[in-house]
Amino acid sequence: MKKVLLSALLLGSIASAQENLYDPAPPANSAFVRVLNAPTATLGGKAVTAEKGAASPYVVIPQGEFAAKLGTITSKLKVEAGNFYSVVANGNKLVLLTDQAAENRAKALLTIYNLSKTASVDLKTADGKTAVVSSVKSGESGSRAVNGITVDLSAFDGTKALGTLKGVKLERGNAYALVLTDAGLTLTPSTTKTK
Repeated sequence: MKKVLLSALLLGSIASAQENLYDPAPPANSAFVRVLNAPTATLGGKAVTAEKGAASPYVVIPQGEFAAKLGTITSKLKVEAGNFYSVVANGNKLVLLTDQAAENRAKALLTIYNLSKTASVDLKTADGKTAVVSSVKSGESGSRAVNGITVDLSAFDGTKALGTLKGVKLERGNAYALVLTDAGLTLTPSTTKTK
């Protein structure tokens, strides 16, 4: 009898430990939303922060309309289940950008957000020879899945480099947000994380 009771207790504690290994799955009707370049923000009643020129972790938001506030700008935005989004302030309004999900685990996903006043930018290798993402208009984003590599990257306006990141280590299965503002280019790695 003691062996049966001991086995039951052991199995129960193993099951409990396994449940604690993983975060609970979000509800099926959820979208994933983050903010860019906003030191204070609220998404659907949840406080989030993103350093200047960077991206916050994604927040789980139920499908449909939700309230967003970045600094002093407030707006109602609408999301669809299963999608990833970034919210950014553009002038005195909030813009909701649809993010590409990192679906290919054999590649790294690069997304550049053009939050600068430059009308259109290209993301290239720092030497300007290899285009990665082309013609990203101001207030928009562009993405591309690339091989895992360590590389120097720059945002260009024609032949003029607007910002350079040296030794960017891109790992397969991860997503990276490159945010271009008038102050330069910043990188936020592993942007698939949620909170």
